[in-house]
Amino acid sequence: MKILNKSDFIASIVLILTGIVFYFIIIPQEIIVEDEAILGPDLLPNICIILISFLSVLLFFKSIKTDEKKENNNEDKISVHDNPMILNGKSEFTLIEIKRVFLLSLTILISILLFTYVDVLISSIILILGCCLVCGLRKIWIILSLSIGLISLAYFLLYHVLGTAVG
Repeated sequence: MKILNKSDFIASIVLILTGIVFYFIIIPQEIIVEDEAILGPDLLPNICIILISFLSVLLFFKSIKTDEKKENNNEDKISVHDNPMILNGKSEFTLIEIKRVFLLSLTILISILLFTYVDVLISSIILILGCCLVCGLRKIWIILSLSIGLISLAYFLLYHVLGTAVG
């Protein structure tokens, strides 16, 4: 077994362990399940944790490589994973990356404050628009379709499928 991407390997292990802890310990302790409920309040968090754990397992398998020889030996091709300069290169953050992480964190903080003190709809609009702008999306039709689509899907899921209310 050979690790192709060490950061993906470590992140997948951490996410798998976090998913196990959340699914078996934190969610059952924090969410009280009523016997009368058709859909329990732990359904959505459990689905999210299962999806995160599944995706982290996929990331784990993507980050490792077995020692099996492939049927067609393509030794002439140079792979990115074979170049030691790419794998062992020093990873430094640029100023623009640090600025974007700060702005994304600020956008999330503002959205949390708006969610707590103002309204859910305004909070979600600010979160989606802020993340789109910080990440570099400048086409207005993409931003509007993302905003309208995500908010409509959340409304449909929460009100019509799960029968709950937010806000």
